[in-house]
Amino acid sequence: MYLFIHVLARLLDTGKFYRWTNSRSSSLSGRLPPLKEPGSALQLLASITLVFLLAFGADVLLQRAIELFVAGVVEQDTFFYSAVRQQDAFAQNILALITLVSFLALGVGFVATLVFFFIPFSGRSRSPQPFQSGAKRLLKATLLSLRGIATVTFMFLVVTAIYELLLRIVGNQPPFFLLAALVTASMYVFILAYCLFDYAKELRGMYREQAIAERRNMHHGGRSRR
Repeated sequence: MYLFIHVLARLLDTGKFYRWTNSRSSSLSGRLPPLKEPGSALQLLASITLVFLLAFGADVLLQRAIELFVAGVVEQDTFFYSAVRQQDAFAQNILALITLVSFLALGVGFVATLVFFFIPFSGRSRSPQPFQSGAKRLLKATLLSLRGIATVTFMFLVVTAIYELLLRIVGNQPPFFLLAALVTASMYVFILAYCLFDYAKELRGMYREQAIAERRNMHHGGRSRR
């Protein structure tokens, strides 16, 4: 349990911005620098695609596990009165809606992230020096995000398995297990969205710092020519 808490704390810490290294960072007006090399653009595209693919696969896995859990609840409610069966049908509809919204949100988030980072790529920078440390920091941010998504998914799968075990031991207690399933699915969608938002924020901070380094180099270069 301590290991899970430690890893989750590290996950929630991955979305912090890197410290600003130049007091003139406010002059950027929130704009990201253009990526200078096709290689850096491909690395960014591969990283974003990998993170969102893992998020989509993890979402499918957990939603399927919760769907099977709700099916087990419905199976035990076969001989209950009609009001309980109506609750089961309503819960299944709500779960299907949550699943659909999560898939749509992942798709929209993926497209929005690509647009946000690759529209600046259409511009061209006059600075010939590439950002040397970007690949390592991009890899680190991507691995931290992948680890966070995998950890959160595993923890929610464990929670779902515990609910399934309790259902088999004590039997259904309407509507406790249905509410537990819906709350679990909703919480997972929100936490997954938070992880992806943190990842995008981390990338934004990294490329902001790149812009600061470029401005510093151009400033020093202008002085040296004088």
